[in-house]
Amino acid sequence: MYQQIQRGVAGLDAQHGRSYDATSERMTTSLLALAKEQGLHSVDHVMLSGPTTDKPAGSNVFLVQGDPSNPGHSRAAMPTAVAAQTPIEESVCRIEAAEQTRVAKQDQQSQLEQHQSSPLRMG
Repeated sequence: MYQQIQRGVAGLDAQHGRSYDATSERMTTSLLALAKEQGLHSVDHVMLSGPTTDKPAGSNVFLVQGDPSNPGHSRAAMPTAVAAQTPIEESVCRIEAAEQTRVAKQDQQSQLEQHQSSPLRMG
């Protein structure tokens, strides 16, 4: 997933006449943390927001899993400036925490399934 996000960020950089740099790396790592926290399994698109009545274009960055034109896609968003300025170390901590949460949920689900599949014993 990291490479998918990195390619998307590099594409945004290229669209804006920039080369991939330390800011891009911070954004990539921050977006990976967001994707993990939101439970995305893949990132097919990295997109910037369009202009709104109160915010200029590019104020938010979106991760999209699936086709953006399909209403069934999944997405996550955060302010672009936050993604670009968050230190890599902080994002890595978020990634690790999200992974621990995911593993804990899997363990709970596994235990629940084992409990439900166990025959009831009358004693």
